[in-house]
Amino acid sequence: MTTPGSPARRFIKNGVLLPGDIVLTTTPAKLSATIRKVTSADISHAMLCVADGSIIDSTGDGVHARNPQWMVIEPGCAFHLLRLPAPVTPEQLQTLIRYAREQISMPYTKVGAVQALLKKGRITRHQFCSRLVAQAYRAAGIQLVPDADRCTPAELLQSPLLVEIHDALRELTPAEEEALASRVDRTQLMRDVTNDLIAGARKVAPGIDTLNDIDLHLQSHPEADAALCQVLISSGYLDVWRGEEIRHPWQYSVREMDRLPHAGMHQYCLGVISDETIGTNRFVFNRAGYRTLHAEFGLEYFRLKMELYSNVAAQHLQRVKTAADWLVKHGYMQKTAHIRPRPHTPEWFESLRSWDPVQAGMTQITIEAAGSAEVCTVCGDDPACDYLLVHPAPAGPGTIRLCEDCYEIRSPDEPMTPLPGTAGADGATAGGPAEGTP
Repeated sequence: MTTPGSPARRFIKNGVLLPGDIVLTTTPAKLSATIRKVTSADISHAMLCVADGSIIDSTGDGVHARNPQWMVIEPGCAFHLLRLPAPVTPEQLQTLIRYAREQISMPYTKVGAVQALLKKGRITRHQFCSRLVAQAYRAAGIQLVPDADRCTPAELLQSPLLVEIHDALRELTPAEEEALASRVDRTQLMRDVTNDLIAGARKVAPGIDTLNDIDLHLQSHPEADAALCQVLISSGYLDVWRGEEIRHPWQYSVREMDRLPHAGMHQYCLGVISDETIGTNRFVFNRAGYRTLHAEFGLEYFRLKMELYSNVAAQHLQRVKTAADWLVKHGYMQKTAHIRPRPHTPEWFESLRSWDPVQAGMTQITIEAAGSAEVCTVCGDDPACDYLLVHPAPAGPGTIRLCEDCYEIRSPDEPMTPLPGTAGADGATAGGPAEGTP
């Protein structure tokens, strides 16, 4: 904390960071001083922005996500914000972000960081900060430096492909210093439980470095399911998302948002909506992956992870909806109707695959066997009617085509109404795409 009369500490300004941005900093640590001396640069650490309010880096506790709002630049420490002068394609951005997130919990290699300075040594899968950033960009087909496996933060700073964004910092106010001291860093909690999960998993299967490694190990060693389920549960990994509405009520209520400073809330909401334009959010993507794994292997670990991401995706959807509602209320964007695709259209299958690829595949087989797309989504019977789910999943089409029997079986637990203009329970006739709740 800043003491009276001392230079003020600094934060990154709200709304400045964009996904794909590279943040370069330094610390007073001994290794940092060594890196700066050898590279003749004022920085020693590199981070990658993957979303509004989220950066990923590799430090002594491994690769983890952090909230830049907790990243304080101490007096005398250097800071550089770099980005490509022209935006990357959406596909490239998704690729580099996915690469960085797949590295979560990968152990840090101090030896590798030193060898990068010397430009020699064996390349391992373990990470250090500048390698993580350079490899993420390389995965997206962008070579920021000559050797992404052995690069330093100074080389990123000197990359001819990057430009520096100036005036990105602001000083902390005394009130912010006081608030910072009393806040709970949720990303630190996530790092802690992830490290506990990986540490427990290594006792079951030495050599596990990342969450993806656990998935791969189970696919070849299903007998480890019970032990790894116990580790997953005891680590607390499944419970971090609980209580978010209580800890941060303003993220889920426009009324609570209006109690906070308008300018800061405007930037927050814009950031939330902007992240949604990158592509399928990671919670939906992960849920679909574990749905597929559970269908193939039938393991409890995969079911627990699928259930986790179902819950987190629903929570995320509520945050996005609240941010959009706030922007609409204050005139920053127009309210748009959410169009639900007609069942069995290409758009419907694309949407369903993002949430439940197994059901999408089964429905495709059913349609091909029946020789018609007009049959029931579930059993393939004809005739069938189109329905709008009253409480749709956080992702997916939110519509379904059911025969009378399947409707009678499912509707008590899944309330639904006939799509407007569709031959349904009310006998209406077929029509175009239907509007639905977001």
